[in-house]
Amino acid sequence: MSRLLKIVGGVVAVVALLVVGAIVYVTTIDPATLVAPVQARVKAATGRDLAVRGGARIALSLHPRIVLNDVALSNAPWATPQDMVKAQRVELSLALVPLLSRRIELEEIRLVAPQISLETSKTGEKNWQMQPAAGAESPGGGTTNLAAAVAISDFEIDNGAVTYRDAGSGGATGITIEKFSLREKALGGDMRMEFRGAVGDVTIALSGQLGSLESLLAQRWPYTIDVGGEVEGVKFAIATKVKAQAQRYTLDELKFVLGANAVNGKFALDASGARPTLVFDIEAPTLALSAVPVPALPAAPRTPPPAAPKSGHNYLIPDTPVSFAPLRWIDADGKLAIGKVLAASGRQYDNVRMQFKLNDGRLDVSTFSLGAFGGTLTGSIVVDASRPDAASLNVNVDGKGLSLGALLAAAGQAREVRGGKSDLAANLAMRGNSPHAWAASATGNVRLVAGPASLVNSKIAAAAASWEKLNDALNPFRTRDPATDLVCAVVRFPIANGIAKVDRTIGIETNKIGVTASGTLDFRNETLDFTFQPRAKKGISIDFAGFADLVQVTGPFASPQLAINAAGSAKVIASVGAAISTGGLSAVAQGLFSWAEGNGPGPCQVALGTAAPSAPAQKQDSRDAPATGSLGKALNKLFGK
Repeated sequence: MSRLLKIVGGVVAVVALLVVGAIVYVTTIDPATLVAPVQARVKAATGRDLAVRGGARIALSLHPRIVLNDVALSNAPWATPQDMVKAQRVELSLALVPLLSRRIELEEIRLVAPQISLETSKTGEKNWQMQPAAGAESPGGGTTNLAAAVAISDFEIDNGAVTYRDAGSGGATGITIEKFSLREKALGGDMRMEFRGAVGDVTIALSGQLGSLESLLAQRWPYTIDVGGEVEGVKFAIATKVKAQAQRYTLDELKFVLGANAVNGKFALDASGARPTLVFDIEAPTLALSAVPVPALPAAPRTPPPAAPKSGHNYLIPDTPVSFAPLRWIDADGKLAIGKVLAASGRQYDNVRMQFKLNDGRLDVSTFSLGAFGGTLTGSIVVDASRPDAASLNVNVDGKGLSLGALLAAAGQAREVRGGKSDLAANLAMRGNSPHAWAASATGNVRLVAGPASLVNSKIAAAAASWEKLNDALNPFRTRDPATDLVCAVVRFPIANGIAKVDRTIGIETNKIGVTASGTLDFRNETLDFTFQPRAKKGISIDFAGFADLVQVTGPFASPQLAINAAGSAKVIASVGAAISTGGLSAVAQGLFSWAEGNGPGPCQVALGTAAPSAPAQKQDSRDAPATGSLGKALNKLFGK
């Protein structure tokens, strides 16, 4: 036991001797003589000037430190600020053992309250890319950086700030650093990283493992990253292998976690061209957009497109300009495969697949598919925003097995629907910088076909009083029956330059009535002029005095006016009664009831274009006309009473 104590005592004595010897040596050093070698090393490695404006001093401790006050590193000649880095204080920790041999080696560098300015020029230059001074050798060959100049194992920043400015987009991003540290786990080994701060308004707290600083400075790829923490209080983690070659940065074997989201794949950024290019192939089982903190977008370009002139109209379809400027900031080539997307609105999309390219402001989504509205949507989208004043859109969508109830809810008319599988096809070319401009310029075709369904009858929102009246006029049974049994519904119209002309290509058939519609939809000024013709099936008991044979809807989309011709219905029924009494149907009656009698195509067939509308019969003799306009007599004749 006594021998062990002697050994321990000897070790302590040796250590104490080393410390005392180092301290004695340090106290004999003039701090001013230490500044010049550091400045020379930085100048040789970076070509930049290091200024120490507040002098230097030595702080004695177990690890002696050189303290430099009011330090600045000069910027690139073209950059805006004079200094790239300014720091209130720089502390350089010295290795203890080399001091005994009168050698000064740095173990750690600590920056207190630094202000770091990173910047790119319009020609693509970057102020953090530095060239060694003439005749000096760079540690990694070619361009270097400040870290290579000091080559230390530990690095720390306290209470700093970083500003990044991109001259190409005119955008600026601020990074607040509460604490940042890099510490070598073993000599020449991996680094332990810690960061607390914010990017813009998004708070971040991270820690984890990085590859060695030596590997990074020597550009030995791949460089491993495995860090995790929180972003805005949401769980975050990233693990990947980084490659950086000729301004192309690649993240291979990428595993990224943000909240409930887990993403795998590869990602690359090529910064060698006029615009950065993103290339990625990403897979994820779930993407919950509500769990993704969204930082503020970079500022708009300094020469934004002219604002759209105010028309003075209060359109139902928003005329608010939509900026496509971000499409001109970068290029991209990407693939996405996501099992489930949960939108912030709560809507869910399944099996999302997308492949697209973005080049010089033209976004080409060559293929996309997803499960939505109870069915599937496939198609393609092209957005050409290469010219700020003349954006164009081409949309091709094919929907199969969609839920009628889900479609009504998306249109703001939620109601309980059982069944109603629907197919949708839309092929539209549009132009402009707002939803209203797109609708006002749309050219193409739209078709919706809904199958059998049971719609629970209920009142529509008070804001849609006009549509409530229209429903009552076309289907009076909705106020009596608990549900409307829909046989089929077809909406089909061609549209040219924002004007859709309908010629009986809208048809609805229930178990009691059928309705066809003709007219015009003008999306330029958001007005419509439509005529609806309802038809009752044979044998249906109905109060014909309240059942219109003709309904006209005119005026603006937001508040259309209805003209209901209920009196005309009485005349038609009287004509039908007279026709029955004479053994034949009048021309008007045949046009109205041939389908109901099973002698002609139904409203849906006519709307689809699979069958021509019934041709009117030859003009009947005047003797077929009713002798009296009595509605009661006509009804008695019609129903055999």
